[in-house]
Amino acid sequence: MTDELIPDDDLVRRISQAFERDLPPIPDRLSDVALEAFQWRRADVSLAELLFDSAHEELVGVRGAGSERRSFRYAAGDAVLRLHLTASTMIVMVEPPLSVTCRIETSDDGGGEHRTDELGELVVDAPTFPMRVEIDLPGGTFATPWITG
Repeated sequence: MTDELIPDDDLVRRISQAFERDLPPIPDRLSDVALEAFQWRRADVSLAELLFDSAHEELVGVRGAGSERRSFRYAAGDAVLRLHLTASTMIVMVEPPLSVTCRIETSDDGGGEHRTDELGELVVDAPTFPMRVEIDLPGGTFATPWITG
């Protein structure tokens, strides 16, 4: 490396070129190893599988291009966990309806522990990002991946 300064325009061009390359997809084996590594972090918690993220799907019947709401659906053992985030609230729904302990983890520890009602629903103030939800189901404890926004 040299000690000479790179002009700003040249630096921006170099960074842009670095991200323009078509990278091959991540091999399945590498994804499996990453998942196993996460699960060893806390052996008592399984990672919930993302089934749906409204940021990556076209919503049918929604007016306008933008939406102030983001929805997720996760498989957690034999249950399904749904999250609906708005600017002010987060709705957590567990299917089939179960009253379970639900912990909301945030980077600033502002989430806390809650319990869904007998319908499997919980409404809380919108947590700060990044955040994730951990639920205690009869089949074990499951956590969503970190949601960054």
